Amino acid sequence: GLLVNTYRARLDHPKKLEQSLAVTGSARRRIRSDQAIWRIRVTGSGEDTKKAFSVLKAGVDRVTQFLKSRKFSDVEISMSAISSEPKYAKDRHGNVTSELVGYILERGFTISSNNVEAIAKSAPEVTELIEEGHEIISCLPEYYYTKISDLKIEMIGDASKDARSRADQIVTKAGCEITEVRTARMGVLQITRPFSTDVSDSGIYDTATIEKDVTAVVALTFGIN
Repeated sequence: GLLVNTYRARLDHPKKLEQSLAVTGSARRRIRSDQAIWRIRVTGSGEDTKKAFSVLKAGVDRVTQFLKSRKFSDVEISMSAISSEPKYAKDRHGNVTSELVGYILERGFTISSNNVEAIAKSAPEVTELIEEGHEIISCLPEYYYTKISDLKIEMIGDASKDARSRADQIVTKAGCEITEVRTARMGVLQITRPFSTDVSDSGIYDTATIEKDVTAVVALTFGIN
């Protein structure tokens, strides 16, 4: 937005006017994510830990086989430790009782790769493992851009140029000239889905899409006469 503030000097200097022009500049770029993270949880349940582990192992082995067939390397795949929790029976009202009926074991996979296309393609295909009867939960992939710090510097520069261009147009029409930059306030980056108009005071970082729009805003105040 554009806002012109005029401040009158003291009464003993009636001809002296101190004027300032506040201008907001913005810049937007389309980027493509260069890093993806995909998480898979495998569970195994059974009446005792031995049977639960057997089910879990079958699921873990199948997920490992699946990831290898999609050409993910050992460096890109990490596995968490196995967690265990007891499973209790429920009464006819659906309330959990103190009767122990088995155990649930869980192990997580994290696939981190700069081959974002491979993860985007593989994530929907993991449903075939669920159809085989394995207890698997596949989370939505998260997509990131690793050079965001360098991009931020460039975009703040672009937004500042936009603000200066707007200011030049205003002062030219008004027959004035810019004397100095008095204040500068940089807004946080908004990293959103393409064509989104979402804005947050703390900044947005949407990880759901490979392609993203990055928006930078700079508010400058110029001295004019």
